[in-house]
Amino acid sequence: MASKHINFTERSLESLPIPLDGQVVYYDTGSHDGLCVIITYGGTKTYYAYMKYQGVPKRIKIGRVGQTKLHDARRQAHTLKEIADNGQDPSLQRRECLNDITFRQFYENIYKPEYSFVYKKQRSVDNDDSIFKHRLCQFHNRKLLSIKSDEIEHLHIETCKTHSPYTANRVLSLIKHIYAIAIKKGLMGGRSNPAGGIRKFTEQSRDRFLNGDELKRFWTALGDVKNDVFKNYVMISLFTGMRRNNVLTMRWEHVDFASGLIYVPDSKGGQPLQIPMVNQVRELLQKINHNKNFGWVLPSIKSKSGHLEDPKRPWQELLRNAEIENLRLHDLRRTMGSWQAISGSSLPIIGKSLGHKSTSATQVYSRLTVDPIRDSMQTATDKMLGFVE
Repeated sequence: MASKHINFTERSLESLPIPLDGQVVYYDTGSHDGLCVIITYGGTKTYYAYMKYQGVPKRIKIGRVGQTKLHDARRQAHTLKEIADNGQDPSLQRRECLNDITFRQFYENIYKPEYSFVYKKQRSVDNDDSIFKHRLCQFHNRKLLSIKSDEIEHLHIETCKTHSPYTANRVLSLIKHIYAIAIKKGLMGGRSNPAGGIRKFTEQSRDRFLNGDELKRFWTALGDVKNDVFKNYVMISLFTGMRRNNVLTMRWEHVDFASGLIYVPDSKGGQPLQIPMVNQVRELLQKINHNKNFGWVLPSIKSKSGHLEDPKRPWQELLRNAEIENLRLHDLRRTMGSWQAISGSSLPIIGKSLGHKSTSATQVYSRLTVDPIRDSMQTATDKMLGFVE
């Protein structure tokens, strides 16, 4: 393992290069306590404390760079070195400290940097953060080992009452997985997962979509919308059946007018998708393209990302003007599939056009060509536009 010595600062650590293979260790010249950072070819940067205990070299993990502050890492390295200098095993002392860790400390210092950031997509990390912040606050300052199964079950039931079975189940899943990782880390002292025996609530599949009567009012209200970017978002979502995040993050290099396809490089199922363009989508994209080769299809000067991020407010205004209730943004996607079904399309065709994750029926999907899928989507689109007055 290659090693180098530099003076650690937050900025210098952020700019350290990622090795092409293997890993590189950097030692902090601004500290005499053995603080170092190991960078792997996968891009992870982790603080460690290096010392000798009874003549044997030890390297003890402290935390991820960016998640653990530099001054905290230096403080922990100093403490661990003092423990070793006093003749005690620093790794055992650290394990005893971790056994006294709070729910918040475990989530922020171990679960997120060592699991979420490594294995989850950013939107999943964001969803976890939202659940942790808004639904699990009663556990934040509790010791990890002090939280009982009946408390988790009570939270699960109350969340179902105040929100929905779906939300309650997502809360339970996160708690269950946090404790699963804690058990893997050996921090539960042989105790079983306190959320392990709690059953999830039955979730009813949502079948809401825009029916014929609602589509008349919907088209009228959409025609009055002044925000062209939001209007384009609604039209693309409705006529492609694409998921919200895939539409919002669509770039012009994802649009191939020659083949009539929209490429989705990062789908929910983890596989890239090809979405056929119906005539209305092709014409809309050509209209707003203006010979752009790169950049966002739905740009926004107000967002940090540079693209439209949160269309919920104009969506609610659109629904009020159209006098439509209980319709979510995701129901635009469901509307395409529903009108395909109404138009007589087979389930394999619908599944293929919506990019559903592989199941046993996917063997049939894979043999289909893009033409019948586009024809099915075109028929559904034409039927929906038939309600324009």
